Amino acid sequence: MSFTGRPSSYLETVIANDGFFPDLSLGDFQKMYGTPADIMQEKAEHLLRLAVIDVNDRLTEEQKTWQAGDHATLADIPAQKIGGKSRLVIQYQRAVFSLATAMAFRQFATVTRREIGEHKAAESLETEQMYRAESDRAVRNLRGIDTNITVELI
Repeated sequence: MSFTGRPSSYLETVIANDGFFPDLSLGDFQKMYGTPADIMQEKAEHLLRLAVIDVNDRLTEEQKTWQAGDHATLADIPAQKIGGKSRLVIQYQRAVFSLATAMAFRQFATVTRREIGEHKAAESLETEQMYRAESDRAVRNLRGIDTNITVELI
């Protein structure tokens, strides 16, 4: 227990990915994104799985290209190393963890009708949007897009 009365240990479960993208640790998610250590394990696992599905789906075309270049995993792709870890793997974690955090804010938004509850709900929506934008930036970076805005002809 910590001084706050909350558990100080982190979940040790690993969410297995598709083999190309890296497996993700619930403990890393909690530590890096400030997710409370006492969050229900099932909730944290569910949020991470949903985020993995969304991010993997958004990177389908890039994954095909990378695999066509004989790269068995994201970590195998030649990229700058930061702290011994592939820049691409770091961006992937950022994309997934940010999206899972955004989903958590949506689920935990207050339903209180009092003024303070409305303020917290507004803050929660802003925070959710910030984390979704963070995830989008990471996915764009993985796709090789350096700008925050692009236009497509429909």
